[in-house]
Amino acid sequence: MTGPQSLTIMNRSVPSGTHICAFFSGPAGRDDVVMPFLADGIRAGHKCICVLESLGPADVLARLDRQVDLGRSVETGQLELATPGDAYLRSGTFCTDDMLSYWQQAAAAAQGAKGSGVLRATGEMPSVLNHPDGRTEFFRYEARLTGVVASLPAVIFCLYDLQRFGAEVLMDTLRTHPMVVVDGVVHDNPYYVDPGEFLRGPE
Repeated sequence: MTGPQSLTIMNRSVPSGTHICAFFSGPAGRDDVVMPFLADGIRAGHKCICVLESLGPADVLARLDRQVDLGRSVETGQLELATPGDAYLRSGTFCTDDMLSYWQQAAAAAQGAKGSGVLRATGEMPSVLNHPDGRTEFFRYEARLTGVVASLPAVIFCLYDLQRFGAEVLMDTLRTHPMVVVDGVVHDNPYYVDPGEFLRGPE
């Protein structure tokens, strides 16, 4: 099934195939962006994936259940909850190619399942990668992900807690996402850098 050309994210219509980052501060800020994002997806019949390090799957369900009737969304596979170890670090180390394949397979599964055919996914950067070598590889992945998502019936929503990460992480986040959520509002990102330019690095 072919997905829609646009989706509504925080009251703004965004194109299918969009890679977005969201900045927030602390657990309450995280819940304010994550739970409505997932609840809207469940109501719309989207395949939803949530990969959080700061909140376990049972706690995600408890919070989400206050906003939407979950029904059989977990049993049917419409809602999939994972930890970074389940998704980003399945082989024990982070691998960009593995992660890009993960999202491509998830989008293909969404298209093959009952529902809208759309993948709506959200995840946090694993704290284990918050060191120079890990950050470099992770943001190379983020840059490449923009191009991969563009061809998919999907929206990928990447989460960054201002209380957990420093200025270097935040600047690379802005450089690798075409759209950004700040204070609950979706903006076009003026700091976004074309993936090819970002991957070439400084000359």
